[in-house]
Amino acid sequence: MKPQCVIVDDEPVARLGLAEDVKELDLFTVAGLAENAYQALDLMNAIPVDLLFLDINMPGLSGIDFLKLVKVKPMVIITTAYQQYALDGYELNVVDYLLKPISSDRLRSACQKAIELYNYRNAPAAVPERPGHFYIKCNGKMQKVNYDSILYIEAANNYVFIHTVEKRYLTYNTLKGIEGQLPPDDFVRIHKSFIVARSRVQQISGTSLFVDQVNIPISRNFRQNVQQRILKPGTADGNSH
Repeated sequence: MKPQCVIVDDEPVARLGLAEDVKELDLFTVAGLAENAYQALDLMNAIPVDLLFLDINMPGLSGIDFLKLVKVKPMVIITTAYQQYALDGYELNVVDYLLKPISSDRLRSACQKAIELYNYRNAPAAVPERPGHFYIKCNGKMQKVNYDSILYIEAANNYVFIHTVEKRYLTYNTLKGIEGQLPPDDFVRIHKSFIVARSRVQQISGTSLFVDQVNIPISRNFRQNVQQRILKPGTADGNSH
């Protein structure tokens, strides 16, 4: 669906002519026409308006005064025969300032600028990519640990052992504290003292599972967690993973 624009001009010929030219460009839907600022405000309150083509010299309220009064306004392209208001327009953050008579090239350029600004403002927010590692304090230094190197994590009183494919790290922390730093889709709590990497589970048998040939217990409280997060459908009877 194309963004919507409203054309505001007290001259009927200019208003209708600009509407036809904008329709021909096919970048915006012409959602309404207004002959003064008050009609424009009514339209803005009634329908979503993404862009105003706004004349300046209009009876009752000028385009510049209208922009100064409206707190939340759409993008604006000024269309006028008066060059002296250009500075005022740009101080009010208009997209472009078109002098009448408006050439097709200038209109196209202004509309393209507006559509690029519209797309930029409405682009979905980029989801920050989670790093593939985290840091722990180990032997008085900050140690980098890659998520994909972790086999399992084991609590030991006030310390935590992080078993990786390279080595075992010891850090002063709680299992809950470490769990909060892990990607939740990749790691599963299976016991009050153990977290395992889902991709490293080799076998599940009864009340234990195996990671890198190490037998790790599954507690009753976390058995359902194991079945839902690790076991595939149809293997909840304890067969190998």
